[in-house]
Amino acid sequence: MFEISATASFEASHYIEAEAGAQHYRRVHGHSFVVTASVASIRPDEDGWVMDLGALEGLLRSILAGLDHTVLNDVPGLEKPTFEHILIWIESRMKEAGVSPSRLEIERPTLKQRAVYTPAR
Repeated sequence: MFEISATASFEASHYIEAEAGAQHYRRVHGHSFVVTASVASIRPDEDGWVMDLGALEGLLRSILAGLDHTVLNDVPGLEKPTFEHILIWIESRMKEAGVSPSRLEIERPTLKQRAVYTPAR
């Protein structure tokens, strides 16, 4: 199995109204987010690639541009902008573009927090 990855980042704010969450999560606050998208294949294509890395990076940057400098709660589909929902939202946009990710990661480096999503195949 081969897996390639591209990484891009965005800046955004959000608030979390989860019952189990701490009270300070409910206030609007911002983060720097870093996202890594991976695509896998059993064997490379006729050009020798799983996918053009430049195309994967361009797709990821294009998707994240829709989140950059926004209040995530205002983005349709991200009314509850947890790591988990953000990754599912990114997966959906990648699939709309014809790319099925094998793995998605999101992190907030300054807080040393990260989540990994491995979509079902």
